[in-house]
Amino acid sequence: MKLRAVQDDFIDAFNGLPDGPIKAAVEEAKNELKQDKIIGEHVKKKQIPKYYITKHNIQVLYRYALPDRWRLTYSILEFEVKGELGVLLLELMNHDQYNKRFGYYKKKSA
Repeated sequence: MKLRAVQDDFIDAFNGLPDGPIKAAVEEAKNELKQDKIIGEHVKKKQIPKYYITKHNIQVLYRYALPDRWRLTYSILEFEVKGELGVLLLELMNHDQYNKRFGYYKKKSA
């Protein structure tokens, strides 16, 4: 499959990573996705963050666990040629960012 990536949520985060296990795991994940492999966990539709739906019209979402509790989120969708599926790499984030995006943080009581 062809890969595309979101500039501010994926590319900038990836380029900001130092060489190491997280960056290597992302490269490995990208290679697997290019070979038409589905990796990670499918996110139920009702659990897809509104951010992805609003910003990218995402209807299908996958999350993939990386070293040090980092996460990669991606979707499979049609690109320019109707019927041609591709992968859109949405976001690369640490565990705290992931918890915020998916609404897992509990508000602290005063």
